[in-house]
Amino acid sequence: MKDLLRIADLTEHDLAYLLDRAAHLKRHPSAAGDPLQGRTVLLYFAKPSTRTRVSTETAVVRLGGVPLTVGPAELQLGRAETIADTARVIGSYAAAVVIRTFDHDEVARFARSAEVPVINALTDAHHPLQALADLLTLREHFGDPRGRRLAYVGPATNVTHSLMEATALAGISLAVATPDAYRPDPEAEAIARKIATGGDLLITGDPHEAVRGADAVYTDVWLSMGDPPEQRAARTAALTPYRVTADLMAAAAPGAIFLHCLPAHRGEEVAADVIDGPASQVFPQAANRLPTAQAVLEALVAGILAGAQ
Repeated sequence: MKDLLRIADLTEHDLAYLLDRAAHLKRHPSAAGDPLQGRTVLLYFAKPSTRTRVSTETAVVRLGGVPLTVGPAELQLGRAETIADTARVIGSYAAAVVIRTFDHDEVARFARSAEVPVINALTDAHHPLQALADLLTLREHFGDPRGRRLAYVGPATNVTHSLMEATALAGISLAVATPDAYRPDPEAEAIARKIATGGDLLITGDPHEAVRGADAVYTDVWLSMGDPPEQRAARTAALTPYRVTADLMAAAAPGAIFLHCLPAHRGEEVAADVIDGPASQVFPQAANRLPTAQAVLEALVAGILAGAQ
C-alpha cells in the first residue's frame, strides 16, 4: 500500500495495526526513531487548517523529517502545470506528500503519478486522518470498540463518509441521522456496507432513533469549508432539529461520550453545555490527531501496510 486516500484503502489488519501503533507512539513519541532523517515531507493545503496542519507537521518532525508546507499561491498545481507533472517532480524531492484540497479526484490523480506516498489530509469526499483519531479516542475510552454503537447527527460530510468506512472496518455499528437532502454519498455508503466486518449501518431522518442506546454521539458543522455562505439560512432551518443537546444526549447509553471533529459552533450543531460538559471528549479526540498522523506517515514510508485489493 503506497497511499492513504480513504479509510477503505486499508484492510482490517491495517486499521488495527495503525491504531495499535498510534497508541504506542502516543505513550512513547520517539519510539519510531527517525525514519525521515534528512528528508522532507511536502504538505499542500488549499484550505485553511488547524489540527491537520499542526499535527501532521509535528508528526514529520517527530519522525526526524522536515515539513515543507505550501499553499495554492506557491505551486503551479493544476494551473501552469498538470497535476501529473507536478506529482512526478515533487515525488523526486520529498519522501511523502500530504494534500488538503477540494476535489477528491485531484488527490487521486496526484497519487497515481507520484512515486512516493500520498496522504489525503481532507477533501470534499473523505477525511481519513480524522476517522483514525476518532477510532483511537473510542478505543481509549471503551477498550476494544468492536460491538459499540456510534451515532452521527447532522449533515453528511467528508467526516461522515470516513466514519462510515472506519466503523465498518472496526466492527462498530453506526447510525447516521440526517435530513434527506443531506444524506451520505451513495458510493460511500455502498463501500462501507461492502467492507463491513460486523456492526450495522443505519441511515435515518430521526436523530432520537440514531442516538438511542449509542455509546458515542458525533456531530460536525452545518456549513463546511467550500459550502456557499448563502446556504446558511436553509441549512440552519433544516438542521436545527438535529442539534445535539442535553436532551438528545439523554437518549444515548449511560456513560455515552460526545465527539466533534472541530471547529465547533456552540449553539448551532451542538449546545454549549454538551461540548463543554463532562461527556465531551473533543479535546482528547483532537489530541489524537498527532499520534495517528505519525503512525500513518511511518507506516506508509516504511511500506508495511497491505492495503485493500
